[in-house]
Amino acid sequence: MPVDVVNITNDSRRNTVRNPCRFAALLVTTAAVLGTDLTRAETFTGRLNGYSCASGGHICPLDRLDPHIALETDFVLQTADGDYFFLTNVPRETKARYALEQIQVTGDLNSKYKTVVVDELNVERNGSYAPVWSQAGQMKEYKRFLETNQAGPAVGHAH
Repeated sequence: MPVDVVNITNDSRRNTVRNPCRFAALLVTTAAVLGTDLTRAETFTGRLNGYSCASGGHICPLDRLDPHIALETDFVLQTADGDYFFLTNVPRETKARYALEQIQVTGDLNSKYKTVVVDELNVERNGSYAPVWSQAGQMKEYKRFLETNQAGPAVGHAH
């Protein structure tokens, strides 16, 4: 199964990170906020659930066609005991794509904020877990973007 990578490009017709400075700032901010109470590389298993539903103690959206997916602000890994964790560095569109699925993540837990900085996100397929997103793949795509856009912004783009 191919691993999801958010395309980073100047093409505004695609789901993109349009400002590399903003993307880098987000990574730095996430690392700084999560720097306290950080435990190294653990594996967590559970269902990918909508945050508003998880905080209310139930599973939703009801199915993949439920319009609630579009309205959900974020998705969390919810464990069998009902506890849930934010997956801070995984793009929302990746989490929405796998909503309601059994997932397994490997990453660094911040128990104070109930967050996981994910190294790899895996989805259950036929009794085993297949990788669908990784931080390493995301950073590789970001570096590729920087290398191909060294000349600066395209003509006609106001900043």
